[in-house]
Amino acid sequence: MKIRNLPVYLLVFSLNVCQSNQTNGPEHFNSKELKFSFTLQYEMDLPKKVLKVGPNLEISIGKFALQSFNHLASQIFNVSSYTARKETDPLEPGTIILRKVQVNRSIVFEEGTTKFQHATFASIVEFLFVKESGETYRILGESDPVQTNTIPFSANDKDSEEKIASTIQSAIEIGLKKIIQPKEAWKWDGRQMMFQQGNGN
Repeated sequence: MKIRNLPVYLLVFSLNVCQSNQTNGPEHFNSKELKFSFTLQYEMDLPKKVLKVGPNLEISIGKFALQSFNHLASQIFNVSSYTARKETDPLEPGTIILRKVQVNRSIVFEEGTTKFQHATFASIVEFLFVKESGETYRILGESDPVQTNTIPFSANDKDSEEKIASTIQSAIEIGLKKIIQPKEAWKWDGRQMMFQQGNGN
């Protein structure tokens, strides 16, 4: 089966830590958390996570998520290590674990017909965050949907891979930003059930 690796579309990361520390008060950023050295881990099956986009075509969304995770986390935190998580690894304080990534797709047809209108992609990732105190939190990062007006992965499609890549990176970024926000500022909605109900597996 042919597997296509997503290209690395590392978008400009909007959070500049130095500027944020100067312009945002403690209600937005916990300077102690930012100075603490973090360990990045990911579940061992993530590099094999793929999105099937055709009978003989898959996209390695797990590998792209790992690249984005490593790159973006390094922009915010002082990262001490980046490794796959073993089942026997204890949950050490100061650990951020990327556990899951999923891309959900939907196709919209013109009402009453089978004529393609547009498709959308949206991504969600799940982290487990172990605070310095030892408390653990499940954190979701959810991208906004992006739309394409071309049938995804058809002969005329030029940008579906790039749009999927951008939603994964957006989800990673949103999830990591939650770690440096007070827990009360985290926003939860029905999309947190996407891992159970989505069609992107």
